[in-house]
Amino acid sequence: MDNLIHKHTIKCKYCSSADIVKYGTFQGMQRYFCKSCRRKFADNDALPNMKTPVWIISLALNCYYKGMSLRTIQNEINQRHGAYYAQSSIYNWIIRFSKEAVRQAKTFQPEISDRWFLSITPAVSGNRRLCFGDIFDTNSKYLLSTHLFETGTKTEMLNLITATGFASRINHQHTVTILFSDTFSTNKPGLINHDITGIDSYVFETADLNTVKEFHRILKRRDSIVSNFKNINTAQALSEAWQVHYNFITENDTTKHSAPAQKTGKPLFQNWEDIIKRSSTKKPVTESP
Repeated sequence: MDNLIHKHTIKCKYCSSADIVKYGTFQGMQRYFCKSCRRKFADNDALPNMKTPVWIISLALNCYYKGMSLRTIQNEINQRHGAYYAQSSIYNWIIRFSKEAVRQAKTFQPEISDRWFLSITPAVSGNRRLCFGDIFDTNSKYLLSTHLFETGTKTEMLNLITATGFASRINHQHTVTILFSDTFSTNKPGLINHDITGIDSYVFETADLNTVKEFHRILKRRDSIVSNFKNINTAQALSEAWQVHYNFITENDTTKHSAPAQKTGKPLFQNWEDIIKRSSTKKPVTESP
Protein backbone atom coordinates (compact mmCIF):
# COMPACT_ATOMS: atom_id res chain seq x y z
CA MET A 1 0.00 0.00 0.00
CA ASP A 2 1.18 3.52 -0.82
CA ASN A 3 0.52 4.82 2.67
CA LEU A 4 2.66 2.18 4.43
CA ILE A 5 5.86 3.63 5.87
CA HIS A 6 9.17 1.89 5.29
CA LYS A 7 10.22 0.21 8.52
CA HIS A 8 13.64 1.86 8.52
CA THR A 9 12.36 5.42 8.19
CA ILE A 10 10.16 5.90 11.22
CA LYS A 11 8.78 3.90 14.14
CA CYS A 12 5.99 4.43 16.62
CA LYS A 13 6.95 6.78 19.44
CA TYR A 14 4.96 4.75 21.94
CA CYS A 15 5.73 1.09 21.20
CA SER A 16 8.55 1.32 18.58
CA SER A 17 6.53 -0.73 16.12
CA ALA A 18 7.27 -0.28 12.41
CA ASP A 19 3.70 -1.21 11.49
CA ILE A 20 2.51 2.36 10.93
CA VAL A 21 0.67 4.28 8.22
CA LYS A 22 0.29 7.93 7.33
CA TYR A 23 -2.71 9.56 8.99
CA GLY A 24 -3.11 12.93 7.33
CA THR A 25 -1.52 16.22 8.34
CA PHE A 26 -2.15 18.83 11.01
CA GLN A 27 -0.90 22.41 10.60
CA GLY A 28 1.37 21.17 7.84
CA MET A 29 2.88 18.37 9.96
CA GLN A 30 2.64 14.73 8.90
CA ARG A 31 0.82 12.48 11.36
CA TYR A 32 0.90 8.68 11.65
CA PHE A 33 -1.22 5.84 13.01
CA CYS A 34 0.35 2.78 14.69
CA LYS A 35 -1.49 -0.46 13.93
CA SER A 36 0.14 -2.20 16.88
CA CYS A 37 -0.78 0.12 19.77
CA ARG A 38 -3.42 2.07 17.81
CA ARG A 39 -2.07 5.47 18.77
CA LYS A 40 -1.54 8.56 16.64
CA PHE A 41 1.62 10.67 16.66
CA ALA A 42 3.50 13.29 14.64
CA ASP A 43 7.00 13.02 13.23
CA ASN A 44 8.23 16.17 14.97
CA ASP A 45 11.06 14.91 17.23
CA ALA A 46 8.80 15.32 20.25
CA LEU A 47 8.32 12.92 23.12
CA PRO A 48 5.03 11.01 23.30
CA ASN A 49 2.26 13.19 24.75
CA MET A 50 4.22 16.34 23.94
CA LYS A 51 4.04 18.62 20.92
CA THR A 52 7.37 20.38 21.33
CA PRO A 53 10.52 19.02 19.62
CA VAL A 54 13.15 17.67 22.00
CA TRP A 55 15.80 20.06 20.68
CA ILE A 56 13.63 23.09 21.54
CA ILE A 57 13.23 21.89 25.13
CA SER A 58 16.95 21.10 25.29
CA LEU A 59 17.76 24.62 24.12
CA ALA A 60 15.48 26.12 26.78
CA LEU A 61 17.11 24.10 29.58
CA ASN A 62 20.61 24.87 28.40
CA CYS A 63 19.81 28.59 28.25
CA TYR A 64 18.20 28.53 31.70
CA TYR A 65 21.20 26.94 33.36
CA LYS A 66 23.46 29.48 31.72
CA GLY A 67 21.48 32.15 33.54
CA MET A 68 18.84 33.35 31.08
CA SER A 69 15.40 34.44 32.31
CA LEU A 70 12.21 32.82 31.02
CA ARG A 71 11.45 35.92 28.95
CA THR A 72 14.91 35.91 27.39
CA ILE A 73 14.60 32.20 26.58
CA GLN A 74 11.18 32.81 25.05
CA ASN A 75 12.62 35.58 22.83
CA GLU A 76 15.65 33.45 21.92
CA ILE A 77 13.47 30.59 20.66
CA ASN A 78 11.21 32.98 18.79
CA GLN A 79 14.00 34.96 17.11
CA ARG A 80 16.20 32.00 16.21
CA HIS A 81 13.52 29.49 15.24
CA GLY A 82 10.34 31.46 14.59
CA ALA A 83 8.42 29.52 17.24
CA TYR A 84 6.44 31.03 20.12
CA TYR A 85 6.03 29.24 23.45
CA ALA A 86 4.43 30.63 26.58
CA GLN A 87 6.73 31.24 29.52
CA SER A 88 4.54 28.90 31.56
CA SER A 89 5.32 26.09 29.09
CA ILE A 90 9.04 26.82 29.26
CA TYR A 91 8.86 26.79 33.05
CA ASN A 92 7.05 23.43 32.98
CA TRP A 93 9.83 21.95 30.81
CA ILE A 94 12.50 23.26 33.18
CA ILE A 95 10.81 21.84 36.28
CA ARG A 96 10.01 18.45 34.72
CA PHE A 97 13.37 17.75 33.14
CA SER A 98 15.40 19.29 35.95
CA LYS A 99 13.87 16.70 38.26
CA GLU A 100 14.53 14.05 35.63
CA ALA A 101 18.19 15.10 35.36
CA VAL A 102 18.67 14.78 39.12
CA ARG A 103 16.98 11.36 39.11
CA GLN A 104 19.17 10.05 36.30
CA ALA A 105 22.39 11.46 37.78
CA LYS A 106 21.86 9.61 41.07
CA THR A 107 22.87 6.34 39.40
CA PHE A 108 26.30 7.73 38.42
CA GLN A 109 29.20 6.47 40.51
CA PRO A 110 32.14 8.90 40.09
CA GLU A 111 35.70 8.04 40.98
CA ILE A 112 36.67 10.53 43.66
CA SER A 113 39.71 11.42 45.73
CA ASP A 114 40.10 11.79 49.49
CA ARG A 115 40.44 15.60 49.41
CA TRP A 116 37.30 17.71 49.24
CA PHE A 117 36.59 21.44 49.32
CA LEU A 118 33.71 22.80 51.41
CA SER A 119 32.29 26.15 50.28
CA ILE A 120 29.74 28.30 52.08
CA THR A 121 28.40 31.17 49.96
CA PRO A 122 25.50 33.61 50.44
CA ALA A 123 22.33 33.35 48.34
CA VAL A 124 19.11 35.33 48.00
CA SER A 125 15.77 33.76 47.07
CA GLY A 126 13.12 36.45 46.76
CA ASN A 127 13.54 38.52 49.93
CA ARG A 128 15.11 35.69 51.89
CA ARG A 129 18.81 35.59 52.67
CA LEU A 130 20.11 32.03 52.55
CA CYS A 131 23.42 30.30 52.00
CA PHE A 132 24.67 27.53 49.77
CA GLY A 133 26.75 24.66 51.07
CA ASP A 134 28.77 22.95 48.33
CA ILE A 135 31.31 20.12 48.42
CA PHE A 136 33.75 19.50 45.57
CA ASP A 137 36.22 16.73 44.92
CA THR A 138 39.42 18.77 44.57
CA ASN A 139 40.99 16.37 42.05
CA SER A 140 38.25 16.17 39.40
CA LYS A 141 36.34 19.35 40.41
CA TYR A 142 33.23 17.14 40.55
CA LEU A 143 30.50 18.79 42.64
CA LEU A 144 29.60 16.07 45.13
CA SER A 145 26.78 17.83 46.95
CA THR A 146 24.92 21.14 47.07
CA HIS A 147 22.28 22.37 49.46
CA LEU A 148 20.51 25.57 50.49
CA PHE A 149 20.48 26.43 54.18
CA GLU A 150 18.75 29.03 56.30
CA THR A 151 21.83 29.82 58.37
CA GLY A 152 24.76 27.56 57.48
CA THR A 153 25.45 26.44 61.04
CA LYS A 154 28.19 24.04 62.01
CA THR A 155 25.65 21.23 62.45
CA GLU A 156 24.12 21.87 59.02
CA MET A 157 27.53 21.75 57.38
CA LEU A 158 28.42 18.51 59.09
CA ASN A 159 25.13 17.01 57.97
CA LEU A 160 25.93 18.10 54.43
CA ILE A 161 29.32 16.37 54.57
CA THR A 162 28.03 13.11 55.99
CA ALA A 163 24.94 13.10 53.75
CA THR A 164 27.06 12.87 50.60
CA GLY A 165 27.72 9.19 51.33
CA PHE A 166 30.88 9.36 49.24
CA ALA A 167 33.44 8.76 51.98
CA SER A 168 32.59 5.07 52.29
CA ARG A 169 33.27 4.59 48.57
CA ILE A 170 36.88 5.76 48.63
CA ASN A 171 38.95 2.61 48.18
CA HIS A 172 41.58 1.84 50.81
CA GLN A 173 41.17 5.23 52.50
CA HIS A 174 40.18 5.86 56.09
CA THR A 175 40.37 9.66 56.13
CA VAL A 176 38.83 12.37 54.00
CA THR A 177 40.42 15.81 54.22
CA ILE A 178 37.93 18.67 54.08
CA LEU A 179 39.40 21.99 52.92
CA PHE A 180 37.62 25.26 53.65
CA SER A 181 38.36 28.98 53.42
CA ASP A 182 39.76 31.25 56.13
CA THR A 183 36.59 33.30 55.94
CA PHE A 184 34.51 30.30 56.83
CA SER A 185 36.67 29.32 59.79
CA THR A 186 36.55 32.92 61.08
CA ASN A 187 32.78 33.14 60.75
CA LYS A 188 32.23 29.72 62.25
CA PRO A 189 34.66 29.44 65.18
CA GLY A 190 34.64 25.99 66.68
CA LEU A 191 34.33 24.15 63.38
CA ILE A 192 37.79 22.69 63.84
CA ASN A 193 37.73 21.80 67.50
CA HIS A 194 37.98 18.42 69.14
CA ASP A 195 34.28 17.58 68.97
CA ILE A 196 34.34 17.98 65.18
CA THR A 197 37.74 16.68 64.14
CA GLY A 198 37.05 13.65 66.30
CA ILE A 199 34.55 12.42 63.69
CA ASP A 200 35.83 9.22 62.12
CA SER A 201 36.85 9.54 58.46
CA TYR A 202 37.18 13.35 58.38
CA VAL A 203 39.88 15.92 59.14
CA PHE A 204 39.62 19.65 58.46
CA GLU A 205 42.25 21.97 56.97
CA THR A 206 42.31 25.57 55.83
CA ALA A 207 42.49 25.84 52.04
CA ASP A 208 45.03 28.10 50.33
CA LEU A 209 43.78 31.25 48.63
CA ASN A 210 44.20 29.91 45.07
CA THR A 211 42.03 26.89 45.85
CA VAL A 212 39.32 29.07 47.34
CA LYS A 213 39.33 31.39 44.31
CA GLU A 214 39.25 28.48 41.86
CA PHE A 215 36.09 26.93 43.30
CA HIS A 216 34.37 30.25 43.91
CA ARG A 217 34.87 31.08 40.21
CA ILE A 218 33.04 27.86 39.36
CA LEU A 219 30.16 28.71 41.70
CA LYS A 220 29.77 32.20 40.25
CA ARG A 221 28.31 30.51 37.17
CA ARG A 222 25.30 29.70 39.35
CA ASP A 223 24.79 33.24 40.67
CA SER A 224 22.81 34.49 37.69
CA ILE A 225 20.14 31.78 38.00
CA VAL A 226 19.62 32.11 41.76
CA SER A 227 17.46 35.21 41.29
CA ASN A 228 15.09 33.14 39.11
CA PHE A 229 14.21 30.80 41.98
CA LYS A 230 10.53 31.03 43.02
CA ASN A 231 10.86 29.71 46.58
CA ILE A 232 13.29 27.74 48.70
CA ASN A 233 11.90 24.33 47.70
CA THR A 234 12.08 25.16 44.01
CA ALA A 235 15.47 26.74 44.60
CA GLN A 236 16.82 23.53 46.13
CA ALA A 237 15.47 21.39 43.29
CA LEU A 238 16.85 23.67 40.58
CA SER A 239 20.22 24.08 42.31
CA GLU A 240 20.57 20.29 42.28
CA ALA A 241 19.79 20.36 38.56
CA TRP A 242 22.46 23.05 38.08
CA GLN A 243 24.81 20.61 39.81
CA VAL A 244 23.98 18.06 37.09
CA HIS A 245 24.43 20.70 34.39
CA TYR A 246 27.87 21.61 35.75
CA ASN A 247 29.01 18.02 36.31
CA PHE A 248 27.86 16.49 33.02
CA ILE A 249 26.79 18.89 30.31
CA THR A 250 29.10 20.45 27.75
CA GLU A 251 26.68 21.29 24.89
CA ASN A 252 26.87 25.00 23.94
CA ASP A 253 28.70 25.71 27.18
CA THR A 254 30.36 29.09 26.74
CA THR A 255 32.46 28.57 29.85
CA LYS A 256 34.34 25.84 27.94
CA HIS A 257 34.95 23.88 31.13
CA SER A 258 35.62 20.18 30.78
CA ALA A 259 32.71 18.39 32.38
CA PRO A 260 34.01 16.83 35.63
CA ALA A 261 32.00 13.64 35.03
CA GLN A 262 34.25 12.92 32.04
CA LYS A 263 37.20 12.68 34.42
CA THR A 264 35.51 10.44 36.96
CA GLY A 265 33.99 7.68 34.86
CA LYS A 266 31.83 7.14 31.79
CA PRO A 267 29.20 9.93 31.78
CA LEU A 268 25.56 8.92 31.61
CA PHE A 269 24.78 11.81 29.26
CA GLN A 270 26.49 14.83 27.72
CA ASN A 271 23.64 17.24 27.04
CA TRP A 272 20.05 18.03 27.92
CA GLU A 273 18.79 16.30 24.81
CA ASP A 274 20.23 13.02 26.10
CA ILE A 275 18.47 13.53 29.43
CA ILE A 276 15.14 14.32 27.79
CA LYS A 277 15.26 11.31 25.47
CA ARG A 278 16.18 9.01 28.38
CA SER A 279 13.28 10.28 30.48
CA SER A 280 10.06 8.48 31.24
CA THR A 281 7.30 9.06 28.70
CA LYS A 282 4.53 8.00 31.07
CA LYS A 283 3.98 11.40 32.67
CA PRO A 284 2.64 13.91 30.13
CA VAL A 285 3.17 17.62 30.70
CA THR A 286 0.42 20.14 30.12
CA GLU A 287 1.70 22.74 27.69
CA SER A 288 0.24 26.15 27.09
CA PRO A 289 -0.86 26.79 23.51
